[in-house]
Amino acid sequence: MMHLKWLSLFILMIITSCGGSSELVNDPPFKILEAEKEPLQVDGHKVFFRTSALPRDVAFKSMYFGQRKATVLWDAENTYYADFPLYTSDGEKVLSSNMAEESKNPLPVMPVEVPHAIKENEALLHYSVGEDSFYTIFEVQ
Repeated sequence: MMHLKWLSLFILMIITSCGGSSELVNDPPFKILEAEKEPLQVDGHKVFFRTSALPRDVAFKSMYFGQRKATVLWDAENTYYADFPLYTSDGEKVLSSNMAEESKNPLPVMPVEVPHAIKENEALLHYSVGEDSFYTIFEVQ
């Protein structure tokens, strides 16, 4: 009976410590001032966004756009970007009867499951504030 009590307490602790770690918020601790996309030299898009000053404990983790996920990178002061290519490399695509030649073609980037529903012209930004993780949606021009 005592083991059942400890097991119940242990399961309850696990459940309560895991909840609410990546919620969708409408009012993040920063403002996205503008966001736009431009085509990459290869197939795909680069999404740029400019923010207000970030609080010290905010860090951008990743971005989702068009069923693809990419790492957010710093470009300039308060400006960030993420690349969303359609293929894993920019190599030429070869059509050939020789399977060895054709096997060197770049592979398409597979779509990922986006944690929260977004429209075609929206991006989902995954960020952290200290130890907590959040998502916010913004429109891309």
